[in-house]
Amino acid sequence: MATSSQQRALIIHDASKQLCISLRSVVIELSLRYGDKVELLVITEAFTEKHRLHAKRCGLMLKSKTHSSTTINKHKQDIKEEAQKTLVRYSNSAEFKEMLMFAEILQVEFEIAVEAGMLKEIAVEYAKAFRATHIILGRKLRKELKYFIEHLSCGIARVKSDSSIEIVRPPQLEEIGTVDEATSKQKNSAWEEWESSHIICSSCRNRRPWHKLKKKFTYAELQIATNGFCQQNSMSDHGSKSYLGFLNDQRKILIRENPSVTTREEDFQREVRMLEGVRHSNVALLIGSCSQGSHRFLVYEYICNGSLYKHLSDRNRELTWEIRINIAHGAAKGLEYLHEQGIYGSMRSSNILITHDFHPLLSYYGLINQYEALGQSSGQLPKISAMRTFEHLAPEYHETGKELSKADVFSFGVVLLELITGRKTIEDTDGQSFLRWARPLLRQKKYTELTDPVLKDSPDVYQLYWLVRVANKCLSLDPKSRYSMKKVVKALSDIINRSSVEEFSPTDSDL
Repeated sequence: MATSSQQRALIIHDASKQLCISLRSVVIELSLRYGDKVELLVITEAFTEKHRLHAKRCGLMLKSKTHSSTTINKHKQDIKEEAQKTLVRYSNSAEFKEMLMFAEILQVEFEIAVEAGMLKEIAVEYAKAFRATHIILGRKLRKELKYFIEHLSCGIARVKSDSSIEIVRPPQLEEIGTVDEATSKQKNSAWEEWESSHIICSSCRNRRPWHKLKKKFTYAELQIATNGFCQQNSMSDHGSKSYLGFLNDQRKILIRENPSVTTREEDFQREVRMLEGVRHSNVALLIGSCSQGSHRFLVYEYICNGSLYKHLSDRNRELTWEIRINIAHGAAKGLEYLHEQGIYGSMRSSNILITHDFHPLLSYYGLINQYEALGQSSGQLPKISAMRTFEHLAPEYHETGKELSKADVFSFGVVLLELITGRKTIEDTDGQSFLRWARPLLRQKKYTELTDPVLKDSPDVYQLYWLVRVANKCLSLDPKSRYSMKKVVKALSDIINRSSVEEFSPTDSDL
């Protein structure tokens, strides 16, 4: 009995062709997980050569004749025997045994079925009865692709000539299944956003997973994945401990440690369950977690090009003005989505990851006691690192009962300033904190002096002016005066499109 969240992949194969498909590739490309089901459907022709009537070479048409019930029954029995022989032949083949072995290793259900008849019609009928969330077409079925697209609504993939798997159409959200049907409309909307997102990096071809794995990792599994949390796998950025890991199928993952030691186990698990439901084109997927003894980790999808913090610190000249504004807009949309889900915290440039296409994704979001965790970690950091950590925090962060969304808006304002100015070192700011250095320039409206000298082309004056205004609004000392992320997203969209930007309150900064 399939659960509502079980994925069911159907591999469609023409029995007259050689079986050239890797179950491992299917599982990886479709992001299948424990308990999902894969079935190999082998379709043989209803009538073999000995049952066909052939026209003679002279071209004379043969009249069809009525077959007796005995003949029809004989044909049916022959078809049944042929299907059984095909099933035995495939079950004993080296290709099938290899697929069965990988199914056991990857912990997915795997079966084989043989049907006789017209390939397209049989395949569509079987897929519907099987309740397939995906079908995978053998590489000799490329010409039939249009037919399957028109007659099935599930996800469709095909085997390419090099035996790799190409996603033709992702599955619809309702076919993957949801836990809470009452939120199906919201999830469908999220799927539409996801479907139009940057699924594959054009440079390194890193592919985002189609759905979350929701795996509970053991500490031993993460040790193996990170080679013992070795230094070579460390991707720590700006004080947080993070590691590159490799799953058994060589899929890359990002593992980040939860630094807070005061969070109760039930609170941590509740937070994990909430984060597992996150799905947005500008938010990295949480694909698993680990809580074992004193060890607590969150496991995210791997984002291929590092953090925004790193690129700004390295003075990357590829970060053009246009790219920076688009990063700001994407990050703002991701943060707006998280706020709609009731998830807050940890907005800073080190937690904005980007692809080689400079598509931004928020990561390491929503951890419980984030401010407390930062406070604990800062005590172990050099003074300069601690100062850089806390300058992202709103002035009211230590007060209870404050609206967390407005604290995030303040942190986002700091990120906007970093995008405008470039990440400044202590030497660049004469030993002052980043904000202390920037405040006088904001008050005096010396916007051009704020601009990162690394930028090859001078920023668009119109966009620079309004972007500084948005940052200024986010950095208001009074939380009530700050914009919501919804308004920030709207303003950034207007700036990019050079539309009229909604008027802000008085221009003087209250910094």
